[in-house]
Amino acid sequence: MKLNKTLTALAVSASFGLSGQAFAAGTVAGTDITNTVTLGYTVSSTAQTPVESASGFKVDQKVDMTFTSDTATADSVPGEVVTLAYTLTNTGNKATAYVLALTNNGNADHSPQAVTFYPTATDATNNTNAFANNKVPALAVDASRTVYAKTTITNNANIGNGDTIEMLATATALDPSDTDGSTLLAQNIAADKNANLTTEYVIFAEAASVNNLKYTGAITAQTDRNIVTAEFTDPADANAVPKLAIKIISDVVCDNGLTDANTNDYSQGGAQVGTCPDVAAANQAAYRPKAIPTSMAKFTYSAENTGAVTANAVVFSEQLPSEYAIDSLANATLAIDAATQTLTTVTDAPDAVNEVRYDDATGTITIYVGDVAKDEVITITFTAIVE
Repeated sequence: MKLNKTLTALAVSASFGLSGQAFAAGTVAGTDITNTVTLGYTVSSTAQTPVESASGFKVDQKVDMTFTSDTATADSVPGEVVTLAYTLTNTGNKATAYVLALTNNGNADHSPQAVTFYPTATDATNNTNAFANNKVPALAVDASRTVYAKTTITNNANIGNGDTIEMLATATALDPSDTDGSTLLAQNIAADKNANLTTEYVIFAEAASVNNLKYTGAITAQTDRNIVTAEFTDPADANAVPKLAIKIISDVVCDNGLTDANTNDYSQGGAQVGTCPDVAAANQAAYRPKAIPTSMAKFTYSAENTGAVTANAVVFSEQLPSEYAIDSLANATLAIDAATQTLTTVTDAPDAVNEVRYDDATGTITIYVGDVAKDEVITITFTAIVE
């Protein structure tokens, strides 16, 4: 007699074995997920031993984060020390440490200087507890941290009043083995997960940010500063640099005994030339001083501060070419907004307002002007004699 081994019922069920904890960012990396299926059945109404099968995989690390600038665009003068705030959030599924950097955004003229990162604004103010190697310790899943970059604004000569500089902060994920902020996390893009389900791989999943591509393990945030500075231009043309004007005011034909103390100006002709003692009366109506040896030249320099802030510690200097008598510098004047200043002659480097030095050894004149406020015009004159 044959035994009827009819499969009268088939039941299949699945169960999951989970370790770890669920977060908003998803299942924690390294969690083992086990799937178990059970095949239950009967033979001729007799229950048979269920057949079970289990299989699983380890959850991979999803590297994801957000990074935002908390500092609004503001005005800065070149060389100003500022503190910039940023918020970093770990939206991945494993605690991760990061290394921070603050650079230019593709324009080297914008490069910030002397950058240091701090954990609090107070630390930044007091220069205490800076992040060693700019490394932010491991940030838990779903945790956020505000960091503070203290830096000196660029004072590059190519940056002028009204320019906007762009500074780029970057947070880059670090390998768990890192000790000094230099070992970056690498993703396993070539690994075949299905060939090794029990290995925890790393995958970058962060979004693109500023000029940084997505899926690089780094994220960026930009902070802009509008440069405000003093800027000297020609009072007659705000788009031109100040000009040094020269005119010949006297010569030995006009003043036979010409010295550096001479203050006569015959350059306008007419009645002025009529008072020139050494020009024959018949020539006085037409004669003008000429640039001949021992003639006196008068220099006039005018500059307007068309920038947005006061120019501090303004110093004017001129060194005569060798074609002038280097010991003939004299008659300096300074006016600020047409108000004549009283100059004091000194023998050492001028370091107080309205001091002037004539250096006969080098043929150099130096005037300490001091502060020049926005929209103020300075006018400086002096004389020298041609060899």
